[in-house]
Amino acid sequence: MSNSVHQDAHRDRGVGLRTRLHYSMYASELGFRVLKGHRRLTHWGARKQRSLAGKALIKRTGCPIKIDPELGYRWIEPGELPGMDALIHSCDGVIDGARPHLPRLEAEAPGRYRIAFDLLGDDGLDERPELVDAMVSDELLACASDYLGGVPLLRRVAVGYSPGQEQPDGEPWAGSQLFHFDGEDDRQIKVFVLLSDVEDERDGPLTFLPAAASREAVRKLGGRPVGPVGSYMRAGPYADEEVRRVVDPADLVTMTGKRGRILLLDTSTTLHQGSRVHHGRERTVFMGVLQRFDLVHETPFNWIDPGRFPAASPQALALTPPRSIPRNFFFPDPLAPRPAASRRGEALDGSQGAPPRPTAA
Repeated sequence: MSNSVHQDAHRDRGVGLRTRLHYSMYASELGFRVLKGHRRLTHWGARKQRSLAGKALIKRTGCPIKIDPELGYRWIEPGELPGMDALIHSCDGVIDGARPHLPRLEAEAPGRYRIAFDLLGDDGLDERPELVDAMVSDELLACASDYLGGVPLLRRVAVGYSPGQEQPDGEPWAGSQLFHFDGEDDRQIKVFVLLSDVEDERDGPLTFLPAAASREAVRKLGGRPVGPVGSYMRAGPYADEEVRRVVDPADLVTMTGKRGRILLLDTSTTLHQGSRVHHGRERTVFMGVLQRFDLVHETPFNWIDPGRFPAASPQALALTPPRSIPRNFFFPDPLAPRPAASRRGEALDGSQGAPPRPTAA
């Protein structure tokens, strides 16, 4: 992306000097490493605490689930992670409760926000502790500690609904429907659980390249393109024809299967796309996001109460971010009549922007 495009985007967003500097550095590999070094130094004490807690958890559990960094993903077999049956049942309740609101949500959503909807705000999440419990089980936290170098943060819990879309001939897919890398850090783990059967491409399956194949694809493409300013995408999106020109179709992995299938995916190292749901179909999926405490690029996160767990336990650490936010600050009730996207960033009392913006490191 050219400097002029960066400048235009910054001006349109009305961002401050600190955020502008963050994005200017974040866009380059060297700048990203500088930001990462700064974050690691800033949070040295917390990193050490989480590293020691993660090692103790790995020793205690034996870390039965591991992710190979060369793959960047792992399928979860039935029974490997506790709490998943309760999670799926709870998500069914979320979806059933949202059904009457879906036509209005789709009508209100502009452009790219119509690709996928999160049906679960902070209040809804607080009412369903089984969703958090499944994401902070000893087994999953041990896996994340092994892969990320310490007890991670559970930053997002979402129940996603992707409606079918009309796709006129020649109209391109957009945003996360195109191949891209997520850029919050150089590693992270997203937990995906299918809440409906995904049979084929008409259901918009998550599609990705393993990490090693993704690196090779980027090399053939001549490097990573800069993601949109202000986006969680550090690199991309890539046009389909670009990716498919350099990729062996046999290397592409799709998350098809029956409801209940589970995938752990590092979306920072794997080139991926999804939510290309065809007209007349829909896809529902649960997503949990586990990231490092000192991640480089902070994006909106859920308010989650750590008080149900003993202080300094791996679970409490996983629910204690570097800074606190008011409940519903980023994720108010998505089913409320006023569009949630327009209310994001408001505290319960309606005050605007009390905590700092989440975009600058």
